[in-house]
Amino acid sequence: MSSPSPATPEKTHSKSSGYRPDIDGLRALAVFAVFFFHAFPEVVRGGFIGVDVFFVISGFLISSIIFSRLESGSFSFRDFYSRRIRRIYPVLITVLFACLAFGALFLLSHGLFSVYFILNGEYAQLGKHVAGGAGFISNILLWFESGYFDKTAEAKPLLHLWSLGIEEQFYIVWPLLLWLAWKKRFNFFAVSALFAVVSFGLNLYVYRTDPVADFFSPLTRFWELLAGAMLAWAFLHPGSSPFTWKADSSGPVPVIGLLRKHERLRHILSMTGGLLLAVSVFFVKNTDTEGYPGAWALFPVLSAVLLIAAGKDGWFNKQILSCRILVWFGLISYPLYLWHWPFLSVARIVLRDEPPLWWRIAAFPASVLLAWLTTKLIENPLRFGKYGNIKTVCLFAVMLCLGLTGFVIFKKDGFRSTLPYMTRTLENVLEKRGKTNPAFYNGCHQDSHDKYGECPHRTSHPSKPTIAIWGDSHAAHLVTGFEQNFGDRFNILQRTGDTCPAILSGKQTQCLKKNQAVLKEFARIRPDYVVLAGFWHSLPALDNTIAELRKNGMEHIAVVGPVPVWKRELPIELIRAYQKDTILPDRIRMEERKFARIDKAMSEQSKAWQVHYISPVRFLCNQQGCLARIGDSADRILYFDTDHLTEAGSGYLVSLFRNDPFFRTERRAFARHESGAENAAGSL
Repeated sequence: MSSPSPATPEKTHSKSSGYRPDIDGLRALAVFAVFFFHAFPEVVRGGFIGVDVFFVISGFLISSIIFSRLESGSFSFRDFYSRRIRRIYPVLITVLFACLAFGALFLLSHGLFSVYFILNGEYAQLGKHVAGGAGFISNILLWFESGYFDKTAEAKPLLHLWSLGIEEQFYIVWPLLLWLAWKKRFNFFAVSALFAVVSFGLNLYVYRTDPVADFFSPLTRFWELLAGAMLAWAFLHPGSSPFTWKADSSGPVPVIGLLRKHERLRHILSMTGGLLLAVSVFFVKNTDTEGYPGAWALFPVLSAVLLIAAGKDGWFNKQILSCRILVWFGLISYPLYLWHWPFLSVARIVLRDEPPLWWRIAAFPASVLLAWLTTKLIENPLRFGKYGNIKTVCLFAVMLCLGLTGFVIFKKDGFRSTLPYMTRTLENVLEKRGKTNPAFYNGCHQDSHDKYGECPHRTSHPSKPTIAIWGDSHAAHLVTGFEQNFGDRFNILQRTGDTCPAILSGKQTQCLKKNQAVLKEFARIRPDYVVLAGFWHSLPALDNTIAELRKNGMEHIAVVGPVPVWKRELPIELIRAYQKDTILPDRIRMEERKFARIDKAMSEQSKAWQVHYISPVRFLCNQQGCLARIGDSADRILYFDTDHLTEAGSGYLVSLFRNDPFFRTERRAFARHESGAENAAGSL
């Protein structure tokens, strides 16, 4: 997942401490972390925590302004939102317009890239994300887009706007809540703390139940901005007590009071905050098994709180964060963030692959140059100076037009109707993705064993033997073919789920728990044949699985090797070939054949496992290339993406081993079933 935009405060100062150059320096380090995470994720694997730092900074600075103006009686909703528009809109409008212009150039090129861009739904998606960015709901859109067969995040140039959505959603409700609290003379710190505790608690709960929602939901992120808000109140009221509901209570606030008296304590907080920031950047990670934010976000949030609390005279703040070059980068951190991700994402769209090293390195100075030019030529003239109200209205109108333009592009489906019939047919396969194979939505492809209760594939014909298919999505995509080719002779039992191969070891606890439940079920129902299949990145550790199956009386075990894996989605590969030769080929040569090496290794290992081995590579590939489609129709292609079979592909592949001698042994199974039936009849 991508990381978000820098905090966008009015100015880096607070009422009590004046200008804070160290906060601009902190902003610079945060945006550096985010950039290097995107460009070199294997090195700076926790750089995405820059979002948490930005949220704390934003909460601190903006809340300082709201608190002080409410208490002085000078707060105005109109003035607040007018300033927000003049701060946020100029750079955002520029980036949104640039992305739309890039998409239009692709569209008008009428070349191979144009077809890719439209065919893969990227132009329609760009329009939707422009509309979402203009309306500050990118996080909501991305939340509902997330899924196993969703397009990769790297192909979304405006992915990074999700955090700006969370930030602005916060500032839609926060000033109103504070105004109501001020009317009731409630303590701002107590109000902030109450909502922060609720939000953090919700974060911990949703982290366990729905990690995607935890990442994108504003409700599970607000506590980070509120941490900054509580710190802002403490700075504005060093002599007031936060532990009361009423605003006129007095009493010492130990931390802020001690900080103003003891220089050594400021240095300790500053160094601790700097250390926590480094630990967060290099050791916190967001994986499929661990997720983020959860409690992990406490590290960067506490880091930012300690650094801000230490003040500009803390050692790390003064010596490092207040460095002039860091302060300069901090002043352009907002446009720098908005520009850097489109640079990296566009390269992935054009190349259909990871950008080369030189591009990722060049993206940084290019983004810095654009950020500086945007600040100097667009943001500052529109943000400052005369005619503030006119500027606000014009910026709002331009943003509205951009949003409507993006919405029209999305509703027009990226103008796919301009493509030839053949490409539209292939596009339909690509758009449907998993829906092109019933095995992915028949109720039997689940992430938990408990959910198989709704699965229609049951051993319901006692006169037939049963084939059980067990594994991940690469096992699931075979099920339709087994039903078509073996359904007349066998019961077909499907036990599959995303990213969960039939391996009884590993760190994926949910997957391991599910597989143990499947094994227990198999031990009870004793299927006659077990077919193990998966997305084999390397030689799989199936020793325990095979041993446990045999231990429970299942001797007929088949292992299906890897299917050929395309470099790009197969519909895109076919369009590429068609654009080059004006012929839709049956076979395409493949440059990378790692799957062939894995296939060979698994074939040899199967002898040691003493199981039957089925090689899709042997069936689908020859010297002329690997099979891409069957028949004369463009929609009869074998894959809907790089490695998952369509219904047609599944039916064709499994038909090639319909007469495999391994599956002719069903006569013994028939004899066993018939014997069981006769014994049952004799007992009546």
